Amino acid sequence: MHFWHLVTRFGESTYLLPSALLIALWLCYRRAPGSAVRWLLAIGLAAGLTLASKLAFMGWGVGIESLDFTGFSGHSVMSAATLPVLFYLCTPSSSPRLAHAGTVLGIALALLIGVSRLAVHAHSVSEVLGGLALGLGASLVFLAWPGRAALPRSVVPLAAALAAFTALHTLPVPGLGGATHRWVESVAVYLSGRDRPFHRGEWRAFAADVLPLPAAPA
Repeated sequence: MHFWHLVTRFGESTYLLPSALLIALWLCYRRAPGSAVRWLLAIGLAAGLTLASKLAFMGWGVGIESLDFTGFSGHSVMSAATLPVLFYLCTPSSSPRLAHAGTVLGIALALLIGVSRLAVHAHSVSEVLGGLALGLGASLVFLAWPGRAALPRSVVPLAAALAAFTALHTLPVPGLGGATHRWVESVAVYLSGRDRPFHRGEWRAFAADVLPLPAAPA
């Protein structure tokens, strides 16, 4: 498998969403329900905005043509939202320096996944940068929230996330990685009433559907 195709798989929602849920369960298990709720709100807001941006384009052609923006890169959002928190939580609570290093490592991996989306020609620069900004906003706001020092930390969340990734990666389901994209396309088509979703480069088609054509001269 090509290096960038391997890297980009680590940003798939089918792997990272279960990891995000594992983080919430871990926080609840360690008697930090308030932190679990804040985490779910942060990851839910990031995922919701990503979904809304994709539905807006696929269903109605709404985007930013000048920036070639058709929606936030889901891989970039989910990796930037999840990985910094995951690596922070797996560091020893007695070492603030390691906690900082874990956060930086998570950010670096998210950036690498963002670059992979460009390398495999899956997204434009604006979609990747926007996705990274949205995801990092979610993770860093959560980590910067007052009471961060009280967050339970252990290697358990990371081990559980890696186990989930391994299990999902080995499932004999063809096209598991593209299941989320196909689902979003189906929802966009259903909501908009179109027979197919919009695709990149169809800005003019959207304008022709929405804007009335000028009347022909008499």
